[in-house]
Amino acid sequence: MEKILTVNDVATILQVKAITVREMFREKRLRGFKVGKAWRTTESMLQEDISALARGESPAELPTPEVQRTPPSPSPVAPPEKTANPVKPAAPPAPAAPETPKRKPAPRPAPAAQSPSEQDDEDTQQMLF
Repeated sequence: MEKILTVNDVATILQVKAITVREMFREKRLRGFKVGKAWRTTESMLQEDISALARGESPAELPTPEVQRTPPSPSPVAPPEKTANPVKPAAPPAPAAPETPKRKPAPRPAPAAQSPSEQDDEDTQQMLF
């Protein structure tokens, strides 16, 4: 059985940071595979990849495993039971009401002319509140 290396193991061997190793796996400069969310590689794959990189070549592609899926076997299905209260189909939605045209607001009437003393009283009240 071959030894499986973690990202930290590869980082120690290559004397780089772990983030660099993850980047190399993502960019396929090193061959690796994921176990859950973690990257892994084997010692022999790493040695081959280091040799290929030293020669200026890209590492060989990992073979994609062929997974044969068998169709699920049909399971016996019991006929639906009759119920005393059958479900009625939903009623179709009611038609939407037609849109009414929007009105412009009515103009406000101009304020009546006030004497200067009435204006002063009104200003004083506004300042108090």
